[in-house]
Amino acid sequence: MSVDLAVVAWVVVPIGLVHVVCWRRRRDLLGAQLLIDVMLVLLPGRLIGQGLHLGPGVPAATVWGGSPTVAGIPDQTDLPLQFEVWWEEARRLVGAGEPPWVSERIGGGAPLLANGQSQIPFPLQAPVWALGARRGSDVMVFWKLELAALGAMMLFRRWRLRPAAAAAGALAFGFGLYPLAWAVVPLAWVVAALPWALWTLVGALRGERRQAALLAVLLGMAGGWSVHPETAGFLWLAVGTVGAVLAVGRRRRLTRLAVPLALGLAVAGIGAVPTIATVRGSAKLAAIERAPAYPLAGFDWNLRARASAMLVVPWREGHPADGTWHRPFPASVLLVGIGGAPLVWMLAAPPRRRLGRHRLALLALGGWAAVFVLELPGLAHVLARVPVLGVMTWPRAGLLPGFVLASFAALGCDAALRQPQRGRVITAAAAVGGLAAVLAATARPEVPRRLLVPSALAPLVGGAAVLAPGGVVPLVAVAEAAISGWRVLAATPRCTADGAALVAALSTRQQQEGGRIVALAAVLPPNRAALVGLADLAAHDPVRSLPLAAVHEALGCEGMDLPGPVSLPWAGLTGAWGVRWLATPGGELRPDVVTGWQPVLVRPEGHIYRNEKALPVARVVGEVVTAPGDPGSGGWEKLDLATVAVGERPRVLGGGGWLEILEQRPWRWRVAVHVHGTVLAVLHVPRARGWSASLDGREVAIETVNLAAMAVEVPEGTHTVVWRYHPPGLIAGAFLTVLGLGACVALAGRGGRR
Repeated sequence: MSVDLAVVAWVVVPIGLVHVVCWRRRRDLLGAQLLIDVMLVLLPGRLIGQGLHLGPGVPAATVWGGSPTVAGIPDQTDLPLQFEVWWEEARRLVGAGEPPWVSERIGGGAPLLANGQSQIPFPLQAPVWALGARRGSDVMVFWKLELAALGAMMLFRRWRLRPAAAAAGALAFGFGLYPLAWAVVPLAWVVAALPWALWTLVGALRGERRQAALLAVLLGMAGGWSVHPETAGFLWLAVGTVGAVLAVGRRRRLTRLAVPLALGLAVAGIGAVPTIATVRGSAKLAAIERAPAYPLAGFDWNLRARASAMLVVPWREGHPADGTWHRPFPASVLLVGIGGAPLVWMLAAPPRRRLGRHRLALLALGGWAAVFVLELPGLAHVLARVPVLGVMTWPRAGLLPGFVLASFAALGCDAALRQPQRGRVITAAAAVGGLAAVLAATARPEVPRRLLVPSALAPLVGGAAVLAPGGVVPLVAVAEAAISGWRVLAATPRCTADGAALVAALSTRQQQEGGRIVALAAVLPPNRAALVGLADLAAHDPVRSLPLAAVHEALGCEGMDLPGPVSLPWAGLTGAWGVRWLATPGGELRPDVVTGWQPVLVRPEGHIYRNEKALPVARVVGEVVTAPGDPGSGGWEKLDLATVAVGERPRVLGGGGWLEILEQRPWRWRVAVHVHGTVLAVLHVPRARGWSASLDGREVAIETVNLAAMAVEVPEGTHTVVWRYHPPGLIAGAFLTVLGLGACVALAGRGGRR
């Protein structure tokens, strides 16, 4: 396949500008930047040059639009199942002149912006807006890795480390396994932001106002501008910890630390406030509040020991790219090592005394990393009950171990290059090399030896590099990172099967007759239907509203966080929600759910059914009844949901009539209701925080019926009912952001140093 020239241009031009700046103003960075270029060409560039997209495939048959993972580890399926779909939907809605608040194609109309991960206001999301989600993802992988390595280099040089030592540590961090494994998803933006945040922190503590303003903007963008707010919490923790250690005992520095943190909270408002308001009503938070998510019951000392061993020999437990990884969780969670050579450099010489506080700060970060990643007993049990930390995903703290190790490696390497201590270097190389050899020899039998030999040899090569004349240490970091991360980045064919025959047939029928769809198993994974213009009742969203989660649970989707696929496609219940089409992997439907489904396309590779009970999404009913049992048991199938609704307050309204849709937009529905007597006007869009309703211009209460639909009681006559969605807290959050940015501009404009 040919190279995508637009992607190449979006990569080469901004990185080329970095070269120009380095040449004109910071030539000490130029050598490191050239090595970064080599790594970008070897790892993501090699895949792009083969005409591939960066990122894993979709777990579905190709006849239904699935795309296989042809290179790298198949983790991070969040990219094709969530992020790319959300980005494309936001892009489509804006292109159609609609605010990107709600996508009518996901979950029957689930909120889009306030899930905290659609990245709408994030400036570095520009490639997605210009090129589309898939091609934009390719560009952003390069940008993330470039920023991670360059930021670490800037920080280490600010510590006045020698260029060779700084470059070695920066390359070990920027192209470590954790940044590579997570490079395709938004979490990697926070990984890339970590060294930049600490770089600006050092300047802010020295009284540099512009650095303080930049730190506030950086923290606000990471924490609130929809980058990855959960992981950004650990970034804030890192900045607060390092800042407190560097400032302790110095009142002026504590003040200088407090200012950017306070301004960062304000800058984050535009995304943070809507996200917090939405998460409060989410199924995920409700599940976590029922029982603490951490520490995990199965994370015993044996697993902690195996995870720690992977710091020295990364692929000791297997490699997902060749199928030898058999742990019940993604490998990327534990890929936090940076290689054996940096571990030798870390022990090669004691860091200079002038960096004593920085060492203490790094030790504190290492403590946080151990507590959250290894879930150390005692402390982990206490932190699990802290209101914010208790509901966060602790593996996100995996950005800390690699950075701490790389920083110590740069410090030790700098000291060793200044005053080489041959005996200590040889001892460190022998100790780390011996440990690596033992761990490699005791690895799982099915793990290929070719994956383990480099890890056993790297410490010896790293020790020799410190003692060798010249700046060969960065070359060793490049070689080890390239060998270890060669098959980490996932890739898929550029021409995917999104237009496969069965998906095309389903799309044609949906365009002709309308209606939503559901799919069984992994035929058409939730969210992916949106990319081909289909409106799916399922959704792959970690912050679904509780009402929508109730609908999914009734359809057999297991899990409150990320629900599994539909397994109980009740024709009556789905029909009440406007579902007209069902896609299955083939074979007959179960006898208890087959009633109401008429086969319209039968092929060995899959079937398409039409729902004879499909109803309009908006309609009027004259009676409310209580639930006739568990909706997941099929008890609702005997109800005529065209005339009745299931709610908490049973009553006979006695009215009748009809409903005319005057305006149908994803975030606003306006209908005219012509009735005799009293009725309920029901809209089958899942209720969530931010929805409101009005009757003839007067705001009225919304009643939840049919598990998640929004109903408004309408008296006799002709009336106008409007349902409207607005992200909760968006106005207040935007005001905070404007206020915070204004304060940052004022702070930066007051001159250089205080």
